[in-house]
Amino acid sequence: MIDLLVDIVSKNGNLLLNFPLPASGELDRDEVRVLQGITDWMAVNAEGIYASRPWKINGEGPAMATVVDPKAQFNEGVQPDLGAQDIRFTTKGAMLYAFVQGWPRGEVTIRALGTASAQRPARAADVRMLGRNEALKFTQDESGLRVGLPAEKPATADIGITLRVNFV
Repeated sequence: MIDLLVDIVSKNGNLLLNFPLPASGELDRDEVRVLQGITDWMAVNAEGIYASRPWKINGEGPAMATVVDPKAQFNEGVQPDLGAQDIRFTTKGAMLYAFVQGWPRGEVTIRALGTASAQRPARAADVRMLGRNEALKFTQDESGLRVGLPAEKPATADIGITLRVNFV
C-alpha cells in the first residue's frame, strides 16, 4: 500500500483508502494491521507526502521500465512491486524527498541527482533520513548522489525510507 501511495503522490495524484466495515462497524484484524502499517510509516515519512509537489521526474529504478497498455482503463496490476532500487521523488519548497522503496544495505545511489543527469540538479548540501536527526555522509558526481546509510535499520525501513535532500 505504501508503494502505491508514494508512486501516486510522486505523479501529483491522490490516494483514497476505503476500509469496508461489516455490520458491527469494526475493522477486521487484517484491515487493522494494514492501517497500523500505514500509520507507522506515515508517522516517520509524512513530511515528504503532505503538501508536496512532483519533481522534474517522478522516479527511477527497475519498475520505471514497465510498459502499460495505453488502451486499458486500469494498469495497477501491471506495475511490479517496488524494491530498494526503486526511488520516487517529491518536493516541498527547496527540499527534495527521495523515497527509497526498501532498505538498500549500506548505500543508495540516486542517478537522477548526478551532476550530468538530464534533470540538472543543484549541488546537494545536506542529506538526512526522515525519522533521524543526523546528517548522512554523501558524495555527488556525474553518475549520481551516493548516500551512506546508518548501520541500524529503522523499524519501517523494509517498507521504505525517505531521504530529504537540501541543495546549495
